[in-house]
Amino acid sequence: MRSDTSAAMAKLLAARVAWAAADTAAQVHSANGVAAELPVSRILADARVLSILEGSAEILAQVVARRLLEGAD
Repeated sequence: MRSDTSAAMAKLLAARVAWAAADTAAQVHSANGVAAELPVSRILADARVLSILEGSAEILAQVVARRLLEGAD
């Protein structure tokens, strides 16, 4: 497996897990979870930015799919 495929898979997984964990934390804290002064809101914002800065999740998924399909031939 190429290193760019492994990197794309790792980035995609990390961004999705970070978002799921931050979203769950915000739900646990209810309305307080989105209040600007609480750390949970910062974590939620960071998780969202992670998926944008590391490459769009859709593009990463396309890179992974393309490489896996190329290897299937």
